[in-house]
Amino acid sequence: MFFKAAKRGDNAFFKYAITLTSVIVGAIIGQIPLAVYVSEEMRQRGMVAASSFDIYKLGLDENLLFALILLSFVGAFAGLYVGVRYFHFKQFRDILTGRPRFDWRRAAFGFLFWFGISLLLEAISYTLNPAVYEFTFQPSSFALLLLLALTLLPIQTTAEEAVFRGYLMQGLGLATRLPWVALVLTSAAFGLLHFANLEVQAFGMGLMMAYYIGIGLLLGVVTLMDEGTELAVGIHAATNMYSATIVGYADASLQTPALFQTSTLDAPLMLLVTFLASVLFLFVAARRFGWKDWGKLLRPIPREQDDDTTI
Repeated sequence: MFFKAAKRGDNAFFKYAITLTSVIVGAIIGQIPLAVYVSEEMRQRGMVAASSFDIYKLGLDENLLFALILLSFVGAFAGLYVGVRYFHFKQFRDILTGRPRFDWRRAAFGFLFWFGISLLLEAISYTLNPAVYEFTFQPSSFALLLLLALTLLPIQTTAEEAVFRGYLMQGLGLATRLPWVALVLTSAAFGLLHFANLEVQAFGMGLMMAYYIGIGLLLGVVTLMDEGTELAVGIHAATNMYSATIVGYADASLQTPALFQTSTLDAPLMLLVTFLASVLFLFVAARRFGWKDWGKLLRPIPREQDDDTTI
């Protein structure tokens, strides 16, 4: 179903180049308000702009920075939508799912399962080492954060899933006819997208790239097995919603007035726990949604699914 949906519309190679350019341009336009705001703050303080700078060291309002950073993804989402609808002539849902419509129940399942297991694991961590947690709840700041998170984070996470697990996964699948190649390439690209994150500087490139690429592989496998991005969208939204609103830490790329702040983060343990949670999710989802044909991850895409498609 997923690659049959990819067949629809015009899949000429140059259309992919145009659309990806549209995504990048949209992201850059969305980043202009942040750049203008930070530049003005630095100018007023007599600071010189640098190519690499942690904007959180300026001591600016975290909620405002949170909103301004996420505007880049709003622009990217708009760029992708324009490309899919007006260059590829597809319905936008075609890059999200092979079903007649986006299955919100699946997205909700992915979100609730991943958010719930994150809470459970955090509760265990708190019980074992409560000293590293600080309760930092501020009603007014948290209320605004929650509003921003509920409105902007779904756009950010859906934009990333639509680009990597939807648009690029389908395009590479049609080009190579090999789902596993599309899976590996999109997961690697997803990891590289996060290369400049503060976490990479704090915990090391090898460890964090393993984490980001590993998450990309999980979301990609889920998408291919379930014939749509719904579960992946839910998992991704839960991950970012949790880190933005429940527990934050000093080296996070999105620093917010969350309920708790931790003084330290055990990155190797986080990687191990994420791996175990991923295995558990795949097991539960396979039982719930009847995934039996795991071999389709390795088998070439049948020619009849894209015989009229050029790329």
